[in-house]
Amino acid sequence: MTLPLAHLVPTGLGPWGDGMARLFLEPTELLLVIGLVLLGVQARQPCSDLMPVLLPLTWLLGGLIGMGLLSELLLALPCTALVALVGLLVALDVRLRPVLLLPLAAALALLFALVAGSALAGHPGALAALLGETVAMAVVSTLLCQSLAPPHPRWRALGLRVGGSWITAAALLMLGWLVRHPQ
Repeated sequence: MTLPLAHLVPTGLGPWGDGMARLFLEPTELLLVIGLVLLGVQARQPCSDLMPVLLPLTWLLGGLIGMGLLSELLLALPCTALVALVGLLVALDVRLRPVLLLPLAAALALLFALVAGSALAGHPGALAALLGETVAMAVVSTLLCQSLAPPHPRWRALGLRVGGSWITAAALLMLGWLVRHPQ
C-alpha cells in the first residue's frame, strides 16, 4: 500500500496523472506559467520559442532538488507576490530583452519547483508526479506560445495585456487571502 502524496488531489490516474492535474489545481503555478509565456510572447522571438523548453526543464531540475530537501518550503506569500509582479509586467507591456527575461523565467520556475518538490519529498510516486507536472507544463507553454506567437494583430496584443491584468488581480486576491488566513 502506498501513501497518498502530499499536496496532490487524487485523480484515479496514479501519481503521473495527479502530477499533471496539480498544475491546473495550483493557481499560483498555473498563473506563473501563463504569465511567463505571455511575457515571452510580448518579448517576441527568441523568448517565445525558448519558453516552452526552458520552463519544463528548469521545473524538473528545481523539483528534483526540492525533493532532496529535508523539510517543506513554505513560501506561499512571496511566490504569490512574484506571480502578481509577473502579471503586472505583462499588463504594463514591459518587453524585457532575452538576456534578462530568460534568466528571470528560469529563476522563477526553479523557485516554484523547489517549493513543489519539497512538498513531494519522501513520498512514493513523487518522481512520477513531478514528471507528470513537468509534461503538463510543457504542453501548456507550447500550446500558448504557438497560438499567441507573432505576428499578431493589435487586438491580440491588447488581449495579452488584459491577461496580465487578470493574472495580477487573481494574485492580489490570493495575497489578500493568505494575509487574512495565514498557513
